[in-house]
Amino acid sequence: MRALAETTPSAALTSQTPKKTRIVFIDVGRALGALLVFYSHLAHEWIQTKGEKAPYVDFLEALSSDPMHMAKQGIGEVAVPFFFLVSGFVVTPIALRQGMQRFSVNRLIRVYVPIVFVVLLTTLALLAHLHPPSTGQPQTLTPLTVLTNSTLVNYLLTPQVVLLPVAWSMIVEVLFYVVLIALLPVLRRSVWLAISIELTFIFVVLMSARQFSASYFLFAVNVSYLAIPIIGQIVWATTSKRIPLWAGGVFGGVAWALYVLGDIINVGRIDSSYNLALAFAVLCFLMGMFAEPKLRQRRFWTALSERSYSIYLLHSLVAFVLLDLMRPAVPFPIALVLAIAAVFGVVELSYRYVERPSHTLARRLSHGSQPKPEPIPVSAEITIELPRTEPRRRPQPAPADAERTVVMRPVVRRQPPGRHAAPRRVTPNR
Repeated sequence: MRALAETTPSAALTSQTPKKTRIVFIDVGRALGALLVFYSHLAHEWIQTKGEKAPYVDFLEALSSDPMHMAKQGIGEVAVPFFFLVSGFVVTPIALRQGMQRFSVNRLIRVYVPIVFVVLLTTLALLAHLHPPSTGQPQTLTPLTVLTNSTLVNYLLTPQVVLLPVAWSMIVEVLFYVVLIALLPVLRRSVWLAISIELTFIFVVLMSARQFSASYFLFAVNVSYLAIPIIGQIVWATTSKRIPLWAGGVFGGVAWALYVLGDIINVGRIDSSYNLALAFAVLCFLMGMFAEPKLRQRRFWTALSERSYSIYLLHSLVAFVLLDLMRPAVPFPIALVLAIAAVFGVVELSYRYVERPSHTLARRLSHGSQPKPEPIPVSAEITIELPRTEPRRRPQPAPADAERTVVMRPVVRRQPPGRHAAPRRVTPNR
C-alpha cells in the first residue's frame, strides 16, 4: 500500500510543486517527539535530580511542563503517545501489504537490532562502573538479565531488572505487532471486526489485571497502552474508507475510554497526566493530517525523523554517563553542550552502522534473495486521501480503427399519387 501524499487539490499547482516521497507531518512529529523526550529526560531525570542550577531550564519548564500538568515527567510525555499513534496509522497498512511472514521478519530485525546494540553499550557502561540511567530498581548484571533486556521480556517478568529504561515503550510496540499479526487474516476481510476484537482483548486484560500473578499484572500494564496505536489504526481505517466515519467515531471513543479506564483502575500510572498527554498527542496528529497538503518535504526533518529511533534509545545513556564524568570539574553549561554534541555524534554512528544496515537486512530477508528497492520509507508507506477537484473531461474522438455501430433505420420513399406504393427498402445509415 505504498503511495505518495498529495500536495494540493489543484492539478496546476501539483505540476509546479515537487512531489513528496514521505508524509511530512509524521516526519516532523517523530523528529520533534524524539527531541522533546531528550529534553525532558535531561531536565527531570538529571538536572533536577542532581540539583544543578539551570535557570533556562526552569524557564522552559514554566512555559511547558508546569501549565500542562506534566511537572513530574516533562513535556516529552506527549511524544510517546504520538509515536504510538504513528505506529497504528502507518504499520497497519504495511502489515496488510507485506503479509504475516514478511512483516514479522521485517519488524523483528528493525526493532531488535538497535535495542541489542544499546543494551550491550549499557552492559559495558555498568562493567566500567559508570552510571547509566536507571529506574531506581537494581540493575543486576547477569547473562540472563542481558538476554531478557535484549528481548524486552524483562518488562513482563518479576522481579524486574531494567537496564534500558526508555525501552518500556518498545514492549508496547512489540505487543501491538503481535496482535496485528494474529488478527491479520481477520483484518483483510473485515476491518471493523478486527478492531472490535482488539478493543475487547484490552478490556478483558484490564478487568483481570489483578486476578493472576504479578507478571500478568505487568502484562496488563503494557496492554493498557495498546489503546493508543489502535486509535491510530482507527484513523487509518476511517481516512482510507475501510470503515465509515460514524464507526470510526464509535471505535475511537471506546479506545479512549479503555485508556482512561487504565487510569481509573490504576494500572501502571505515575500521575494524572497520561490522559491529557494522549489528548494533546491526538490533537497534534489530526492537525498534522489537515496541514499535510501544505507542508513541504525538507531534508532536515527527514534526517531527524530517520534518526528518531536511535535518538530515543541512546540519548539518556550517552548524556547521563558523560555528565556524571564531567561534573563538577567542567562548568555545567559547557558540560551540557558537550554532552548534547556527543549524543548526536553517537546517534549518527548508530544510525549509519547499526540502524540503517538493519533496515537493509530487514528488506532483504522479507523480500527474498533478490530484494526490490523500496525508495519510500516506512513513515510514508500509506495513502492519505485528500479532496481534489477533477477537471471536466471532454469526449474523445473515436480512433480510426474503432468498430462502428451500424444503425439500421427504415427509409420510406413517397410515391406519386395514383401509383401503388413500392416495397420499402432498408438501407444502412452510417
